[in-house]
Amino acid sequence: MPASLDTNLLLRLSLRDIPTQYEAVRDLVAAPGARYRVTDAAINEAVHALSYHYQMSRHQVAEIVRAIIWDGAIDASSGFLDAVLTTFETHNALSYTDCYLAEEARNSGNTPLLTFAKKLASGHETAQLHRTAEKMQ
Repeated sequence: MPASLDTNLLLRLSLRDIPTQYEAVRDLVAAPGARYRVTDAAINEAVHALSYHYQMSRHQVAEIVRAIIWDGAIDASSGFLDAVLTTFETHNALSYTDCYLAEEARNSGNTPLLTFAKKLASGHETAQLHRTAEKMQ
């Protein structure tokens, strides 16, 4: 079974901001036959760090994360996460987590995604305000 990579390793590999750590992670994933698991939670944390700590645009974040999830040494939910990233890039009012939840509902067929969040309900076709929220308006 492959080992998993945490968010810090993903960030060092992508940003190359700490040379010794970048080189260590690069060597790890470049080794012949290397295969590492990257969880959706690690990607979520990376998106948050890139967006808020490094203040990158949605497009920049999506490019970096796509480079990670489509790397041959990485085992991730690549197709699903790519769809989440597309939603994240095109729905500026929604957080990455909202985009993830909406795409997960669409992908699983468990729609609509019921929510009290007006921004999510109006921002994604799979989301719908829960009746109680509609009455409260």
